[in-house]
Amino acid sequence: METSVRYLMASSLVILVMISFNSPSCRACIWPWCDPSPPCFQTSDILCNEVACKFVCEVKGVLTDHAYCKPPRRSGQNVYLCCCPPERVFD
Repeated sequence: METSVRYLMASSLVILVMISFNSPSCRACIWPWCDPSPPCFQTSDILCNEVACKFVCEVKGVLTDHAYCKPPRRSGQNVYLCCCPPERVFD
């Protein structure tokens, strides 16, 4: 009984990995790097909001319908990033 459970778990993992690597359009991903992070650009303004970030994305040539501001990683830095995920396409 115990060996059959091990085989079942191993085969399930193999199937999940195969789906993850062979079908990116299905978004069947179990790894964090399957969904790449959107491009982010440094903004010169501390006033970082969705409207300002959308303008930064357009200037950089990225079309997006949902730009957002990413605060500094460390409290001593004043580096705000405008991130520009690609436009969402709904079928």
